[in-house]
Amino acid sequence: MQSKIIVSALIAAVCLVWSGICLAFVPEGELHILVPGRDGKISFQSIDETKVLVSVLDSQDKPVKDLMAKDFEVTKGGIPANVLSAEILKTRLDVPISYVLMVDNSFSMEERKAVQPLLAALDEFLKIVRPIDEVDVVVFDRKGDFPVEGHHLRLATLRSNNVPELKKFFEKSFKEGMTGETYLYEGILGGLDLISRKPEKTNKFLVVFSDGEDLNSNIKKETLGPKSKGLKNFKAFSIDFMPGETKDQFLDAFSQNLDGKSWKAKSADNLLPIFRNISTTLLYQYVVEYNFNRPPQASLAVSPASVSIEDLTIIDSSPLLNYIFFDLGQSSVPDRYRRLKTQGEAGQFDEKMLEDTMAKYYHVLNIIGKRLTVNPGATIELVGCISDRGPEKNNLTLSRARAESVKSYFQYIWNIDPSRMTITARKLPEKASTGNVEEARVENQRVEIRSDSPDILDAIKSTYTFQIANTNEITVQPNIKPGYDLKNWKIEIKGNQDFLNLKEGQGNTVPNYPFDLAGFGFGKISAFENISVTAFLTDITGQTFETDPAVIPVRYTRRVKAKSQRNEQRVMEKYALILFDYDSAEIKERNKVVLDRVVKRIRELPDARVTILGQTDIIGTEDYNLGLSQRRAKSVFQSVTEKAIPSSERIEFKGNGPHDPPYDNTLPEGRSFNRTVIITLTYQTAEQE
Repeated sequence: MQSKIIVSALIAAVCLVWSGICLAFVPEGELHILVPGRDGKISFQSIDETKVLVSVLDSQDKPVKDLMAKDFEVTKGGIPANVLSAEILKTRLDVPISYVLMVDNSFSMEERKAVQPLLAALDEFLKIVRPIDEVDVVVFDRKGDFPVEGHHLRLATLRSNNVPELKKFFEKSFKEGMTGETYLYEGILGGLDLISRKPEKTNKFLVVFSDGEDLNSNIKKETLGPKSKGLKNFKAFSIDFMPGETKDQFLDAFSQNLDGKSWKAKSADNLLPIFRNISTTLLYQYVVEYNFNRPPQASLAVSPASVSIEDLTIIDSSPLLNYIFFDLGQSSVPDRYRRLKTQGEAGQFDEKMLEDTMAKYYHVLNIIGKRLTVNPGATIELVGCISDRGPEKNNLTLSRARAESVKSYFQYIWNIDPSRMTITARKLPEKASTGNVEEARVENQRVEIRSDSPDILDAIKSTYTFQIANTNEITVQPNIKPGYDLKNWKIEIKGNQDFLNLKEGQGNTVPNYPFDLAGFGFGKISAFENISVTAFLTDITGQTFETDPAVIPVRYTRRVKAKSQRNEQRVMEKYALILFDYDSAEIKERNKVVLDRVVKRIRELPDARVTILGQTDIIGTEDYNLGLSQRRAKSVFQSVTEKAIPSSERIEFKGNGPHDPPYDNTLPEGRSFNRTVIITLTYQTAEQE
């Protein structure tokens, strides 16, 4: 027995928790019930926050039958609810109703031979009373004393849900309790008082039957308005059995104002059909259940399905771009160039610590300074140039000042003897960038560093390892079908449990979201076992929902360093022939030195795949630049094959023009580096650790 109690308690607790989830949100505002496509009258009474009692009448005031949940729309404060079910009242034994019947039992009923027809009609009405319902009966009683707010009403009442008991009360009121006077207003006030005592959430109906005008009440009809005002979940119906062809204006207005209806009974034969009509109207109300728990249907798709990262050894031969570019009219070296502060710092500098091409370039003054100290016999010429426009027009003084600025850095930071440096001032460079575009003119504002020693301007070599992946980004594809309009949303990306990135927005549209893995850093990504993506949605109701995380496994192939272990290591060697002049495909002498090194490596690595890729800057038309890049690539390709390396499937070349530039075209140095052919050798090597 005790175990049954425990189980029941647990079930009740679960139901309560579930109910709490479902009822977590109830919007503010007015409740509205609609039956789209129906032109009749719709009225309702609330049962609780999840149920409502709805009356749907057609144009002839007859109940509309056979409606289902899909036929109803429920909104509150403009927010739609889920309609879960719609059942007629007579089938629901869990929704009690309170009926108050105010019946005129004046002597005129006997005179009109209407007592038996009325009792028969009341018997018909009482068929709708269920065990869970409550019925209050109010009749006239000349000796009665029913106190309401200081008024002593001449009424008799009975409360019961026992139908035989109610029938006996009606029969007795017409046999022994008939009055020769009509107390209609007192009877209605007594009925309203009984209604007012019932719980607010109880659904209440007052049915008033009268066979004559009120001639004898001790109260005025104006007393009834304040008493009925503010009553919740309440409707009033009236049956006018008074002599005459038209409805009594008072009873009709009273019923209409209380969301009900009045009927005119012209004869005793009308009583049974009218009470039957009222019974049907009440029985065929719908108990409509609803809630506002409408979570969105939300999921996330991600591509690719997994991320593979591996270590790649880069052997990088970056060309040395021997130009220092200056701002218009300025002679000081721009801040983007890395300058050391002391000779002590210069002594610690090592160009082998530099990795990518642009990092090397911005240290070009330090690289050349270091090489001059290592090669004491080498000399350099500093050629100052101007764009010969605006403040630089014919300004050879500015040309010289630019060269002097570079010379001073070598002299005072790198301790280079001034006798090893000569200065030349000229207008446009010998190989000037031409054209009417601003980008070309800016490139002529420079100092060219020339040397009689090839070691000073040789390519910058470095070897380093970094991570590459099968993709540079993951794309998050949200599939969101809001239950309610979304107020805001966010997409959170984590590596294991560590926060990586966040995308936020508002409204129902959640666009695809690309997450830049390369920008974040493959080295950081490789530390995670997986990447997870979760969407958090907040709708206009304030409800917050979270999608299941989309998980992307991360597979990292780490370079293993273990003694006496041979490892297959992917290696990429990059050689850039950078010094193509503006609008030129000619391989100049310095490039030939680099090219000879590349040919030697290709011979040494017969299994390496070789890619020759030509690029251009963005100056000029796209079609022209594509052709120029192809000429540059083909020129290098022919030089390679002419040096006894036959063309084969392992060597390919193409021109990329201005597309996918390896360097930033907004800067003169970036455009200079983009006038290039990049030769890449890719191979696997087994190395002894």
